[in-house]
Amino acid sequence: MDQNVLTFTQELYERTKIHLKVTIPAKIIEFKELGERFCNETTSTTSTTTSSSLDSEESLKKRELDLNSKEYTLPPLEELIKTNHSIVEKHKIFKKNYVETVEIFLDIRSWISLNIPRIEDGNNIGVDIQEDIISQVSKIENCYYSLFDFAEEYHRERARLLKKAIKHKDVDMYRYSIARLDENEIDRARYGFQELSQNYCTLYSVIVKNFAKLETPRPTSASNLLN
Repeated sequence: MDQNVLTFTQELYERTKIHLKVTIPAKIIEFKELGERFCNETTSTTSTTTSSSLDSEESLKKRELDLNSKEYTLPPLEELIKTNHSIVEKHKIFKKNYVETVEIFLDIRSWISLNIPRIEDGNNIGVDIQEDIISQVSKIENCYYSLFDFAEEYHRERARLLKKAIKHKDVDMYRYSIARLDENEIDRARYGFQELSQNYCTLYSVIVKNFAKLETPRPTSASNLLN
């Protein structure tokens, strides 16, 4: 095999070990904490929105909807027109972490792929494990690639609803839809980081448990590099 390919494979191998020993365990904790922080911010944001709506009741009409047996105070249109900076900041954090996640999984997948031995008769259990983990990593990569468009979809939908709400100020449902869109986006951020943490945990567990097979798919000597 070409020496350049062997060198690149070795570099990926070293990066994979760092990801498994350092990067991924740290990311699991980071994403768990971010999910919990966003959960607390959701409660705080809801309280602030309600207070703001009550302060401006003299100049703006409030209407309360009975939804799932709970009182819901619609935010005034003037508040909804403003950019939700909390969500914009969450999108920035999401994008940064999605890019890092894809890069980490790309390193791991590339190393495993380059480490697959030539096709031979005999014991291919290790090769089967390699291909299975490559498939799992690829699915998660594709999932996060698709999530890059979610922020744009949110802003496009919010702009569409705002246009309707401004044109039909007497229709409360447009305001309600915008408010619910914001709330759902905040919830998505919270659950998104929880999902990131869980995905890292699952793949980390599978890769570490099968690392010897990934490193040496056909029986030779066992690996102790992660010990």
